[in-house]
Amino acid sequence: MSFVTLFSTFTVALLHTLIPSHWLCFVAVGKAQQWRLRKTLAVSAAAGALHVATTVALGIAIILVGRRFLDGERLEKASGAILIGLGAFYLILHALRAGHHHVRDAAIPHKVAVLSLMLTVAVSPCSGAIPFLVAAAGSSKMVAMVAAVLLVTTIGNMLLLVGLTSLGIEKLKFDFIEKYEKLLVGGVLCLLGTAVLLAGH
Repeated sequence: MSFVTLFSTFTVALLHTLIPSHWLCFVAVGKAQQWRLRKTLAVSAAAGALHVATTVALGIAIILVGRRFLDGERLEKASGAILIGLGAFYLILHALRAGHHHVRDAAIPHKVAVLSLMLTVAVSPCSGAIPFLVAAAGSSKMVAMVAAVLLVTTIGNMLLLVGLTSLGIEKLKFDFIEKYEKLLVGGVLCLLGTAVLLAGH
């Protein structure tokens, strides 16, 4: 039974982190902020750890107070709203650059970009893994093992997707991308946020 629970947790976490809003936004923001790959990966790893911590905390809360007091749908909507807000920032920066060439290299403050990315995944826990945490509630050791599998799978897959995609983007040196970078990033983030909101209906 324990193997089935752990394997199921691994599968759910793997599929969950394939959702673009859990990794593509890091690639897009990292590119727009001109971060080195190492920094983008570090932010992704930190966000992944926070994501798992939120999921585990929510699972424990459900065990303690019951599912009826927690609304997962509202958390998903909050995640979508944050993505749209961050995307809007980049669209505004693009508009400012279009009218004033001296702000060409303008970027969202580092802390704002990082905080937005962290909040995006923090308020969108892996709800599919929560039942396994609840099922393992009878054994603190089993809960720890489920949390460990969730942590390793989530961070590992996020780093893989962010790393490979970032390396691919770095090879694209098109003038079009350089000129409309913030417009593209803002559009992608807004689309991801909208998709998250629509998925909740």
